[in-house]
Amino acid sequence: MGSEQATGRPPIEGQITFFYYADIGQAEAFYGATLGLEKIFDRGWVKFFRITGTARVGLVDEAHGHHPAAGPKSVMLSIETPDLEGWYARARAGGAEFQKHLDLENPTNSLVNGFLLRDPGGYSVEFFRFNAPLS
Repeated sequence: MGSEQATGRPPIEGQITFFYYADIGQAEAFYGATLGLEKIFDRGWVKFFRITGTARVGLVDEAHGHHPAAGPKSVMLSIETPDLEGWYARARAGGAEFQKHLDLENPTNSLVNGFLLRDPGGYSVEFFRFNAPLS
């Protein structure tokens, strides 16, 4: 019996976090070329990039979506990875804008190590690794 059946909760197939942009082309280049994520859907005004098997980030042209891109960016995309150093090297090589660099010598958080990027729309993109397994 699956967990959905055990809890009575309907099944979930995947997850998409949508970000809205005045310039979707810059965002597409960031997620595709800079981060190297696979683009799996493209309708021009909306594009999906695969993060894991069923987790995706969706980029939306603000002229066609439900929300404008203007205003504070209160959403953050957080990506858990066992190869934090590899992602950090890729982001640096790709010219990403850093909000916080990776500092394994002086971690600011005992739960995780990580770094923060700013995407072309002003959203924070965090890459992190847990320091100990979650119980």
